Amino acid sequence: PGPHTALHVGLGGAVCLECRPPGAAHPAPETFDLLSALAAGDWATADASGAPARREAAGIVAAYLQFHAERRLVSLSVLDQDLGLPAPRVERRP
Repeated sequence: PGPHTALHVGLGGAVCLECRPPGAAHPAPETFDLLSALAAGDWATADASGAPARREAAGIVAAYLQFHAERRLVSLSVLDQDLGLPAPRVERRP
């Protein structure tokens, strides 16, 4: 129902507090704004975002990609080095 203030990669993205499963992340509102701007192609808003929102959004996107690819994407490690981010960890499926 909303508002969507939590995020769960396995469920595909944003979820409301009532629908969120255990382990759901709680990104900052600025991070949700950035992700929405990126999805909508609102580059002015994305460019105006701060470093904390960008770091958090990068981690969310990396986790989302790796979860759905069902493997660690080594190429993300190169980007993480440029951004100074720790490499995201995703559990492998059997």
